[in-house]
Amino acid sequence: MAAELAPSTRRAAELGVDLRFYGEVERLMPLAYELALREPRTAHGRVLLAERVRGARGRHGRIWVAERGGLWLALSLYDDHLPQTRGLFSLLFGVALGALAREMGLPAHVRWINDLHHRGRKIAGVLIEKRGDWLVVGIGVNVNNPPPHHLPAESLARLAGAPLSLEDLTDALLGKLRYYYGLLRELESSLAPGEDLPENPLVRDFLELSDTPGRCVAWARDLDRDPPLLGRAEGVLPDGSLLLRTGGDLLTLETGEIIYLY
Repeated sequence: MAAELAPSTRRAAELGVDLRFYGEVERLMPLAYELALREPRTAHGRVLLAERVRGARGRHGRIWVAERGGLWLALSLYDDHLPQTRGLFSLLFGVALGALAREMGLPAHVRWINDLHHRGRKIAGVLIEKRGDWLVVGIGVNVNNPPPHHLPAESLARLAGAPLSLEDLTDALLGKLRYYYGLLRELESSLAPGEDLPENPLVRDFLELSDTPGRCVAWARDLDRDPPLLGRAEGVLPDGSLLLRTGGDLLTLETGEIIYLY
């Protein structure tokens, strides 16, 4: 007899029900959106996995090397989320990755808003695009693939000291995504229109898994192009926003990216 799902997980049980595998593709996220338009009935929660992604991209069009041995995933979700939970939607994917690494006993941390890293070397990244009525989420995890030496990257297998099962890791990550996406849906169901977010387990778990609070950071919407703001990360608000103290000001940052200065 199957164990009963927790209430939060039941709210996200559709994640991965439609699961499709590809050997090699040019890019996964545009394919996920194309399939959402062509086959919308099962698109909410659909997951695409590829062995290799030739033209993978990260934030702001940066090249992401997605060779065989890594976990390359695209997820499509119908966008009926509340405006006040947008930041938590972005945050939950980093929390899921961090919880997975902690469960594996690996020394990785989440860097706001959803990067998984080890000593500044990136293990996993998340890209979220709003496309029409859909949110398309790309997740890339370095697992057994050796990261290029010229990039500040790390892999889970290198941290673990042995190759890892991609199948088991995929199942485990989908379980974490169902749990945290379910928590978000549960939180949304309890909110009145326009109501401020209360303290919540998504931010609580982020703070347990992250090494961002207390760090001196550089922040920008695009660190490659925009002049950065330098400051100290003071904490994270219930909506997932970062509190950055710069000079005498305390800024609330809803989006963007950071690097650690020290």
